[in-house]
Amino acid sequence: MDINHGFDTAHIVGQVTRAPRTAKGGGQQDPARLKELAQEFEAIFIQQMYKEMRNTIPDDGLIPRTNAEDTFIQMQDLEVAKATARQGGIGLAEMMLKQLQQID
Repeated sequence: MDINHGFDTAHIVGQVTRAPRTAKGGGQQDPARLKELAQEFEAIFIQQMYKEMRNTIPDDGLIPRTNAEDTFIQMQDLEVAKATARQGGIGLAEMMLKQLQQID
């Protein structure tokens, strides 16, 4: 079971990539909104890293995992990823913001 609470990856990526064009076209891009979008993108990236890291851990096979357990783990990873991104993360959001500011 794959969940994605509150994140529509394509929507966020589209908003981040359109932001510089909007700013160039005369419209003002809100810096706070850009930062929020960059942090959301970083949270998605971090969540995907957690997911792939968990996939490298072999199942012990003694007690099979249920769908509820998988859902809980995904939700936990998402919340940890969001918190990580809000607290500075891995620097991806900051790098994206710098790049977008250079385009303006």
